[in-house]
Amino acid sequence: MANVRTEKRDVAWNYIGTVFSMASNFALLPFLLAYLSDDELGLWYVFVAVANFTLLFEFGFNPTFSRNIVYCMSGARRLLKEGCDFGSVQEGVDWHLLKCLFKASRFIYAVIAVVALVAVSTLGSVYVGYLTRDLPGVSHWVAWGIFCLSMFLNLYYFYILTYLRGLGDIASENRAKTFARLAQLLISAALLVAGGGLVGAAVGFFAYGLLLRVFAMRSFRRHHEVQVGLASDRSEPTRQEVRDVLSTVSFIAWRDGLVQMASYLSSQGSSIVCSLFLSLSQTGMYSLLLQLAMAVCGFACAFVRSFLPMFQSAYAEGDRLLLKQIVERGISMLWILLLFGVGGVLLFVFPLIPVFKPGVELDPLIFVALCFYLGLYNQHSVFCNFIISTNRIPYLLAYVLSAPIGMALSVACIVLLGWGAWGLVAGQAVAQLAYNNWRWPQFVLKELELDYPVAMTQGFRYWLKWARGHIGTLSKTIRRSL
Repeated sequence: MANVRTEKRDVAWNYIGTVFSMASNFALLPFLLAYLSDDELGLWYVFVAVANFTLLFEFGFNPTFSRNIVYCMSGARRLLKEGCDFGSVQEGVDWHLLKCLFKASRFIYAVIAVVALVAVSTLGSVYVGYLTRDLPGVSHWVAWGIFCLSMFLNLYYFYILTYLRGLGDIASENRAKTFARLAQLLISAALLVAGGGLVGAAVGFFAYGLLLRVFAMRSFRRHHEVQVGLASDRSEPTRQEVRDVLSTVSFIAWRDGLVQMASYLSSQGSSIVCSLFLSLSQTGMYSLLLQLAMAVCGFACAFVRSFLPMFQSAYAEGDRLLLKQIVERGISMLWILLLFGVGGVLLFVFPLIPVFKPGVELDPLIFVALCFYLGLYNQHSVFCNFIISTNRIPYLLAYVLSAPIGMALSVACIVLLGWGAWGLVAGQAVAQLAYNNWRWPQFVLKELELDYPVAMTQGFRYWLKWARGHIGTLSKTIRRSL
């Protein structure tokens, strides 16, 4: 059995990838503020919101394929629509089954990419045309065309990242993202300085997707044991075998896709609502705060999410103690890092923004409120990640209902109460607090025979002991050197 384990390098590169993604966004921000007008900045964030929306077209296939690849690498000989067939788990890997998973993954992403391209180039263009009806020139349309092509490539090349995540190689996945993000930063910054405007920023976005595929494919080919194992299977997957895999995987995938769509509406979708009811400049300022808050929450969740392949493998092996430890230590670390992230942005990022964009006013209270809302949202999302790691998705209806309710409440708060950006936060927060924020943590903890205060206490004690041990070791090293 090829057990999947999260190593220190996986956690390290997951953080490098997350931190560098945050840092690159922050590093690009001065160029965006300095070389784009207020309307162009607002339109840029609308483009980004639409690009993130197109990722929903992959409709849950990425985590579902990755999860089933983990099961296959852990010795499963048969895939189920729900749960794991523990009786089929044996020593070694069924390389033919893995080959079927890989081929089905590549096929489905090709289909998804084409469908997404048709959608964004038609309906998306109508939406962009409405927002830019008063903007002169055609540069925004050129930028939008590049964005459409970028979205197509980003979706199609998703299959490479699926392979790496399924093999538990979080390090290589994040290394590829980091190098591609660095290239995007350098290209976008250079073109913005050269006067490229929105088009320059869009070209950098295009380069990110293209180079991500190159770096990820190189990492995948370095898995020599997998390459040898796949080569040892002489028979190619038949169409029927690929259809069977797609039938099995799609049962959870399309449900997970609905969840991802609901999650998008409950977080980044507020930028689209903002663009419809507020000005483009107001949209730009709110979207900037939202991106900062999402970066902080992404940083906070990176640790626990790097252990999801290990959680999935532990579930397949029935290692209950390891499941508890991952939950306790992961959720407690989420809140520790969230507090550090919020403090860091308020102390170091907020004071720098007026330097690059004189006269800009960002409300720190809205930022803190966004971080608290997204912190609670990401916490229950992580617990849902634990649930779907067991190949179940009982939270589908709750997600699908809470998202439009939150959007409706947000619109009501803006239109009827005149709360502006505060209405976007308040409407979504009420919808999530009513059920999702508490229900899914309770669901997981009950199955593991834990309760929230005990789990958090155990987690904080572990990290306090870990910190004391490392500080003690560091102190001894310093004393010896002196």
